[in-house]
Amino acid sequence: MANQVLPKPRTLLPSGFVVRALSRQGRRYHCGNCGDVMFVRHASGLCPLCFNDRKPWRASSEPREIPPHLALVGVLDDPAFEDDWRAG
Repeated sequence: MANQVLPKPRTLLPSGFVVRALSRQGRRYHCGNCGDVMFVRHASGLCPLCFNDRKPWRASSEPREIPPHLALVGVLDDPAFEDDWRAG
């Protein structure tokens, strides 16, 4: 008697089915920068691409809140500011 290998049960859903189900019946959120549809909202209100600065920022008239630990990023290390400070 030969041993027969039984197929594994399918335990994963194809991503296309998940996206279709969410788009039909799930909640939709929109990115605060680019407006792309999101099915899960991040605390920042941005999609993953905008949150990681992979899309250009849209100019808006409303101010954006910046976390305190990021307020001076790029300013303190900028050579142009360093040269102005030393010359002054």
